[in-house]
Amino acid sequence: TGWAGPPGAPPPPPPLLPPPAALALEPLFLDAPAPRAKVDTSVLDELPPKAKQAYLQYLPQLQLNADFYLFELMPLLADPGRWDRISDLSSSTDIGSAASISRMDREFVTPMKILALSFPPDLGGEEMQASLDVFQRSVFQLARLARKGSTVGNTAGPSAKEVADLYAAWDSGRGALNAFADAVNEGTGASRLLAIPPKGQEKSYPRSKALYTQLQKDAALCRNRGGEALAGLWGNLMVYGTVPGVNPCGNAAQAYYSQGL
Repeated sequence: TGWAGPPGAPPPPPPLLPPPAALALEPLFLDAPAPRAKVDTSVLDELPPKAKQAYLQYLPQLQLNADFYLFELMPLLADPGRWDRISDLSSSTDIGSAASISRMDREFVTPMKILALSFPPDLGGEEMQASLDVFQRSVFQLARLARKGSTVGNTAGPSAKEVADLYAAWDSGRGALNAFADAVNEGTGASRLLAIPPKGQEKSYPRSKALYTQLQKDAALCRNRGGEALAGLWGNLMVYGTVPGVNPCGNAAQAYYSQGL
């Protein structure tokens, strides 16, 4: 429509419009999620001191274990050519006096055992121990079947029954880990440990595989550069592709361990 003011009067200036960038960003601000509330950790103060200490010390390892079990271990089940990697998890070395325990004992069994012993029976200690017993039997069976059916150096692949038995052993271990996590969550009054879904329902798992993978890459890079103790030194040198101000051990850890907070 035209200007309908008094004759000879200048028309008013056009209304000011926000710049295109502001129009583009406005929906982002409107749709941005509200910040999460801080996690109430006061319930941990009611735990026995040893139980609280063990929980805080081994919670990150338990989270890593669940992710490893789903993101790394399960895909190996479908590839008999890599079943040797499954059996290696339960293998220990004994070279003279330099004996070392298996990765499964070091990263799974030992933290679970310490937690089970640290929590009183009425706070889940008995359930944790029972779950640990089932888990140990399951991974022993898993390693035995993987060693037997591995196609490394063999011409014949495993039978359908051998593959099914391997998946069954993995699933039994999954159930034991979930039962252990339930006991820990109930004993602490928290819900930081999540259940590992069964085969075919991997997408229901809310934790990030991308963050887990990046964490493993950062950890390997950190070891190659001397570990966290040398992070400050490496961060100031242009070595291995790093630049000043960049953490040579990567920055995935904070994002990874903040999941669920």
